[in-house]
Amino acid sequence: MKKKIRKEIKKIIRTMMDAHNHISLCMQKNRFVEVIDMLSQCQDCALHIGDTIEKSEGMGTQAVIYLEQYCEQLYCMSKIADKNKAIKLKSELDSILHQIEYEIDKKIYIDRLKIVFMPYKVSMWDCMESVWEAAVSDKDSEVYVVPIPYYERDGEGKVKKECYEGKLFPEYVPIVNYKAFSLERERPDIIYIHNPYDGANYVTSVHPDYFSLNLKRYSDILVYIPYYICGEGGMPETHKDLPAYSNIDKIIVQDKEKAKSLLDFMPKEKIAVIGSPKIDKLRKMQENKQAVIENNVPIEWKEKINNRKVILFNVSISGILQNSKKALNKIKYVLSLFEKREDTVLLWRPHPLIEATLQTMRPEMYTEYIKIKNEFVDKGKGIFDETSDAGVAALIADAYLGENTSSLLNYFGVLGKPILYINWEWEREAGEGRDFLYFYSFMRDRDTIYFVPANKGMAQGLYSLDLESENLNRVIEFPGTVDGEGDAYIGIKKIQNTIILVPHNAEDIYLYDLVKKQGVKYVLNDAFDREMLFGEAVEYGNRLFFIPKCYPAIVCLDIQELRIQEFYECIEPFIQKEKNKPMFCWAYHTREEYLYIASCNDSKVLVFNMENGSSGIKEVGNYPYGYFDMIYDGVYYWLSAYGKNCIVRWEETTGEVKEYRYPIDTKMVGAWWWSLLLDWNDDIIICNGITADILLFNKKTEEFKKQEVPDYIFSKTKTGNIGNGLLIAEFWNEEEIFMYYCGDSSINIWNLYTNQWRKVSCRIPRQDMLEMERRQIERYSISKLTPYSLAEEKTDISQYVDYIVGGNGSIFERNYECYNGDVVNVPIGTEVHEYIKRLVE
Repeated sequence: MKKKIRKEIKKIIRTMMDAHNHISLCMQKNRFVEVIDMLSQCQDCALHIGDTIEKSEGMGTQAVIYLEQYCEQLYCMSKIADKNKAIKLKSELDSILHQIEYEIDKKIYIDRLKIVFMPYKVSMWDCMESVWEAAVSDKDSEVYVVPIPYYERDGEGKVKKECYEGKLFPEYVPIVNYKAFSLERERPDIIYIHNPYDGANYVTSVHPDYFSLNLKRYSDILVYIPYYICGEGGMPETHKDLPAYSNIDKIIVQDKEKAKSLLDFMPKEKIAVIGSPKIDKLRKMQENKQAVIENNVPIEWKEKINNRKVILFNVSISGILQNSKKALNKIKYVLSLFEKREDTVLLWRPHPLIEATLQTMRPEMYTEYIKIKNEFVDKGKGIFDETSDAGVAALIADAYLGENTSSLLNYFGVLGKPILYINWEWEREAGEGRDFLYFYSFMRDRDTIYFVPANKGMAQGLYSLDLESENLNRVIEFPGTVDGEGDAYIGIKKIQNTIILVPHNAEDIYLYDLVKKQGVKYVLNDAFDREMLFGEAVEYGNRLFFIPKCYPAIVCLDIQELRIQEFYECIEPFIQKEKNKPMFCWAYHTREEYLYIASCNDSKVLVFNMENGSSGIKEVGNYPYGYFDMIYDGVYYWLSAYGKNCIVRWEETTGEVKEYRYPIDTKMVGAWWWSLLLDWNDDIIICNGITADILLFNKKTEEFKKQEVPDYIFSKTKTGNIGNGLLIAEFWNEEEIFMYYCGDSSINIWNLYTNQWRKVSCRIPRQDMLEMERRQIERYSISKLTPYSLAEEKTDISQYVDYIVGGNGSIFERNYECYNGDVVNVPIGTEVHEYIKRLVE
């Protein structure tokens, strides 16, 4: 007898016992018509139970004999008017029903649960395997694995090819051919599926006989186990409302967030929050990693890997369809990055249905895709993985490279391995410039400069560069500094034994005592959620005045008393409505106790008295632009326009102004156009921050002349995204100018009298570069979403691969906690089996 039949019979028996109590009550109140009706209903129930038992167990069972006795007693009760005798008969009726229950529970053999697993693709079997293992080990279960056929479709949705993967399953999984398994005859208690689409998938479709509606017709409980794993958050949008959801009895979901996201599409009762059984498969493989590698990894793979790091490159169906115009170029680009590397092996594993999908939905891409694939395979350096088990690839890989839409990336989440999401729009690398250092300000000690790099992840190091020996060294590691996206501190000052860092994208003014070797932070009141706080600081007496860019005050730091004072009122007329839009750039100058700061948005200059804090505003003409740099030659102020190709001469006393336009093609001028200015005898030297052009403007003749520079000086090299212009230009001595050139991260010393140039590279050794990138990856680039991961926008692929080769990545082990939570010992598959089994019983 099946458990469900026993459950139904016992439910009827309990109803009959309740009826006995009601019959007794009615007799006491002389309601004999009701008594006769109730006795008749009890007899019908007894006949139904007897018929059910005989169909299940055959004729002649003791339970049926008891039922016959029960019916005789019912007849006797219908003839008795004596209430006392009726009460006695009621006890006898109860006793007979208890005996029938005993027979059903103890004497009649209970059939095992009939459980059927109906996968259609072997590559998705891992979402069912641990549930199957739990069912097989349960002596109360009769288990079948029945792979079902499916069709591949063409672009019009018509059947193109019938497929059946029953022969591809692991040898340890006994398979029953679907042709030999009759749902109508077997009528399983439980059916498990992993295809929720029925006929609604554009690329594949299971056979109509196995649509969810039909499966439900022949089973008591139909269970859908999603074939994918997700990171944090709800179910993917494309999986919230699917055809099978109206027919299934239960969906097994990974966590509460995914359950919550389904509540608009199905009743809460259908959702079982247990976890993804795929996790069990990955855990098991990880525990037996060596054996899996020995038995499941092809020899040619092992020969190619040979102690190299393995990077798995994954391309999903949605990614290639949604980025049709760029996808193939991106794939070629990624493959090219690994062609010359000897320390890694690229394992390319596209989604198993990509070729069929392209043939059906993007036929114009199919031929080119096959060409790219064949070239990759023919070169023989990488591994092209078309095997059925993605778990093996995830196990042997050291890191994931691919899309955030693929379920495969979550394998790496479960295993605690690094993940980098590609951006289909990007086909560029940091290139040779990865080892460059750039800075906006420096301290000087004879022929050595000291600076804090503005590179992301570098704000905690003080570096020195000897311009004679060209030795670059990290001098101090500042304790406790905080760096963000880069440009954390861009100005540096040294007063007595204290180094002061000027915050740009940091929230604090940082002071380091060279004697005590201690760092102190002064977190500013209005720094939170602001960018580009200050551009520089100027010294006046024992005080340091910080020149704001977006910070709404001039900040004064008293070095001796270590006290901060903020001046807000003077800045109010310059504050921009647009958040994080600068008020000032580097157009400032000090004369005696006065600090002049020119707006970068209009023709106004703030004059601030550093002695008493008073201030005023002066107009510098009426030009529709602001200023970037400012110098004073003893008679005139000279200001370079911000976003325009000109300089302005200003005489403060009379207010006289005159504009001089550069002889430069205006098509080259953009919103970020700016220049640095130096005063030299009769000339104003103009050093462009975008193109690195140098112009000499003669103050007497008012003519421009372009300075010829040797080709090797301002050579353009990929150095990231800070441009190809001059970032610093100031006098080194009376004869020479010091220039920092972004294009190749070099310092160039130009002798104004001999016209000789000296070039010093400002690049760190490769090992220091890798350490810098490791720091920025682990401290600033890792996102905690989906789950711990990196994005190509923040970390180039080559940087990521170098990071993996360096043996880093343990920080990604936090992924394990995201996916596994508190479940560590009990397999999820066991929990699923026990839960569904209880529903049947």
